Amino acid sequence: MKNRAGWLALIVLAIASLLMIFVVMPRINHDGKPVAAAINAAGDAVKDAVTEGNKPQETAKVEPQATVPSSANQAAPAPTSPAAPAPASENAAADTPTFDVLRVEPDGSAVIAGHAAPNSVLEITNGTSVIAKVEVGPSGDFAAVLDKPLPPGDHQIVLKATSKDGKVVTSEEIATVSVPADKNGKLLAMVTKPGKASRLIAVPEEANKVASAQAGSLPAAAAAGAAAPATTPAPQGSGKVASAPAAGTTAPIAAAPAMSSELQITAVEIEGSKIFIAGISRSGRQVRGSADGSVVGQAQAGGDGHFVIDGNANLTVGDHRIAVEALGSNGQVLVRVEVPFNRPAGDQVAAIASPSPVSPVTAVDGGAFDNLRGQVAKAFSLLKGLYDAGKVPSLESMAAARSATGIALQSLAEYRLPAGASINATEAVGVTAGHANAARQVLDALPRDVAAVGEALDNLTKLITETVGPALAQQFGGAPQTMASTGGARTIEQAPLTQSDRNSVIIRRGDTLWQIARRAYGQGVRYTTIYLANEEQIANPDVIQPGQIFGVPEEFRPDSEELHRERLQHRKG
Repeated sequence: MKNRAGWLALIVLAIASLLMIFVVMPRINHDGKPVAAAINAAGDAVKDAVTEGNKPQETAKVEPQATVPSSANQAAPAPTSPAAPAPASENAAADTPTFDVLRVEPDGSAVIAGHAAPNSVLEITNGTSVIAKVEVGPSGDFAAVLDKPLPPGDHQIVLKATSKDGKVVTSEEIATVSVPADKNGKLLAMVTKPGKASRLIAVPEEANKVASAQAGSLPAAAAAGAAAPATTPAPQGSGKVASAPAAGTTAPIAAAPAMSSELQITAVEIEGSKIFIAGISRSGRQVRGSADGSVVGQAQAGGDGHFVIDGNANLTVGDHRIAVEALGSNGQVLVRVEVPFNRPAGDQVAAIASPSPVSPVTAVDGGAFDNLRGQVAKAFSLLKGLYDAGKVPSLESMAAARSATGIALQSLAEYRLPAGASINATEAVGVTAGHANAARQVLDALPRDVAAVGEALDNLTKLITETVGPALAQQFGGAPQTMASTGGARTIEQAPLTQSDRNSVIIRRGDTLWQIARRAYGQGVRYTTIYLANEEQIANPDVIQPGQIFGVPEEFRPDSEELHRERLQHRKG
């Protein structure tokens, strides 16, 4: 053991010496800074190596590299920091089956919808048993109704997709369902993924009606593919900087307010002749951006759905149109989103999407009502998508998507606000519930026939648009602004982008908070100012995602360096 420690010490000393000769010494005349700090650091490294070498051996642990150095006064002029990461195995992530909708009834009846590799065969398994099998369409969307209700008890449901070339991909997500033994029991359904928070799908009826969407839980979020953050950020304005989560547990990044679950443009930034288009699409999907009809570039959405398209576009001052197209596996346009953009004068400008209006009911129920409306929009979007571009779905796929839509409509029709809600809020919910019930009755009255459901889609679109409102209706082409493009793909018209009321920056691949702070405030250590101004989007200050949009305050916080030191001490502890 001592020999091993000695060899380790010699190796570290050799590396430190090489660093001194080839890195530190050449910089002495450049920045005029003493090398004492570097010498001490090398000595400390040898000391630490010997100390570690004398400890009992354990399984090797790889610590994540910090975005900021362990000391704000190190000799190196700029820290080596991990860039906003390129999504790992993007193609694999796009093909991994995921749950979008999981609806379970107390009797065990279930509807499952989601996304998998296009044209694959998807098996839904419960333990070692295959409980349903469906063919995934070219878009990658699927929907299935279980052949038999799940029996009372606990179940672990996994998705397994087999492509035409025989490649098998199993979902990282696992749906856990607990079916009650009697009608008085409690139904529980959740979707879990390693390293991320659970998505609670079904909770006891009382919680659904009163507080199903309180902070920290997303009972209906599966319909939109959302996930609750695994770590809770510090209270707004608290001045506390969150510690980075352990490796492998990085929390998902909060997305911008949704305008369309399929595709949206969240910001446009211009630097001279360079243009950057940020947005959100389905994970792993290829997207193509254009300005006034001229192609700007192409990109692939990351694991969290964010993307940034960059290229050159000499846009004059005035009105323009920015567009992004989501592409299929063969390069065909699946859906297109357009947004008006007024380019102001200046070499560096940024405009962001207007946030979606907040429902007045949200203040009463924490968002449960809006989540139910979102479930209806998502389920009907799946149903309508089966018929896109003249496609004829299978009877099984149609029945599954139809059932998911019916269940979502019924849940919305039966929703009631908690006691004490205002008269206006109660009336608003009542009107929506009435629309939902009317749409459900029309849907239920249709024969179990693919053609009959297809013929009724236009009428159903009108009814469900009245139910969920025009903003959510953009998901399935029900909003007045939505139109069909000449190529057969739907075009979604977003509200015009608005110039940011404060400095905004689109995160690009390679960016770090440290670099942004150094550009904005002269010192990277002041990154805590940017973090605290955008903490609702940043689960880990060391890892920011391309496509995110951060506001950069005009002035840095006077206590930014102190907050940085506190964070380092917290991480060491």
